[in-house]
Amino acid sequence: MWIPPRAPTDRFYSRLQWTLIALVAALLLYGFVIARFVPTPRGLGFRLVILSMLVFNALWWSIADRRFARCIESTRFSNAARAIAGAFTAGLVAPMVYMFITGRMPQFMKGPVWYASAVTLWNIGLVCCLPLVAGLRLAALAFSWSWQRWCGRGRVEHDPAPLPPRAPPSSAEQTTPNALVSRRALLKTAVATAPMALLGGSVLAWRDQAAFVVRRHDVPAPWLPDRLRGLTISHVSDLHVGRLFRPDMLPRVVDAVNALNSDLLLITGDVVDNSNALLPPALDAIGRMQHRYGCFLCIGNHDEIDDRAEFIRMVRERFDLLINRRRSLEIGGERLCIAGIDYAGSDEPRGSRPGHRRDVRSALMNYDKNVEGPMIALAHHPHTWDALRDSGVPLTLSGHTHGGQLMFAPPGSGFDRGAGELLFRYIRGFFGDDRSRLFVNSGVGNWFPVRINAPAEIVQLRLV
Repeated sequence: MWIPPRAPTDRFYSRLQWTLIALVAALLLYGFVIARFVPTPRGLGFRLVILSMLVFNALWWSIADRRFARCIESTRFSNAARAIAGAFTAGLVAPMVYMFITGRMPQFMKGPVWYASAVTLWNIGLVCCLPLVAGLRLAALAFSWSWQRWCGRGRVEHDPAPLPPRAPPSSAEQTTPNALVSRRALLKTAVATAPMALLGGSVLAWRDQAAFVVRRHDVPAPWLPDRLRGLTISHVSDLHVGRLFRPDMLPRVVDAVNALNSDLLLITGDVVDNSNALLPPALDAIGRMQHRYGCFLCIGNHDEIDDRAEFIRMVRERFDLLINRRRSLEIGGERLCIAGIDYAGSDEPRGSRPGHRRDVRSALMNYDKNVEGPMIALAHHPHTWDALRDSGVPLTLSGHTHGGQLMFAPPGSGFDRGAGELLFRYIRGFFGDDRSRLFVNSGVGNWFPVRINAPAEIVQLRLV
């Protein structure tokens, strides 16, 4: 079989790929090492993250284009495949270029949800998977080189007899369509075609971003006054109103909450995904959710992405947003205290964040159960429960985990194993005992377009 000569663009590809790899290494060095010691302005940090995604896209395109150019012998099909790969990359990179220039995330309100899902899934998947694939490739090359060196020790080398030159293929052979579907071509171009096919299948499989289930749970509450037994709570978390969970999906949530007809409405953060521009329709929807005794919210990490101060101001104009604060309300002649904890992300201080434990101490300062009533705490991050439990808070409601997002088994199976374990001690459902209990809501909205065995949910809790 005739082996085509080395393409003249191979040197260009090699130099481009090594340049991109060096740029990625520099960005990672800055992000994980230098940024710990040198303060980085928020806008610059955001653009560096977007730049790293653009570099990963350029690296993938260079690999795909090179494979299509070298491994498909038909010039016509090779050029078509390269054009498709280029258009595919450009379509998924365009929003990233916008983000790099403006420093803001587009909401895709005028585009289909599947496109926003594809952009999110592709760029996050590329950043997570490409370094792993590159590492495995380098490890394989190192092993192959070491094996050849070890096997070649003591071997006497002989110059092989020269092979007779082979004639180049005819023009008909160069353009035969069969070359496109040969096993060799498919295997060598799989690094380019497989991710494209996987992305398309994933977007089609999870195209309904508004799907959720409604669950009801009875929660033992021996700490509750007898006259409050049977109190019901509609627990809503992680609406993430934005590019995936659109404002036109909110009426379904409102109808589901109203059908529960609960006494309290408690919302544990991430009302918006990343833009306060979508806060008005989100707040309008919350205003239409029915309750008898009050609606209370705590703040989530996505609520801070755009402008934390503006988010707080806009929400507090209409609702009781509790950030290291608490409210005591009277229900049926008894007192009940609702506390909201700020989002910290870690137990101990980190950067400008005081940590969960300091936030809890601030929220519970001078708290008197006999005066204010037993406490229900709202904390977006479930790890906050450790400090709340140590402080004697009997019930904590959280969100943030999205049920683990990618899990091996559905909730209730008793096998909570999956991607959520990499980040969270408490993934979904109930933890603790009658003295102190945590409930982690899987959330109703999405920032990431795929859920596996982690269905979105709205929950009613009945305290018994």
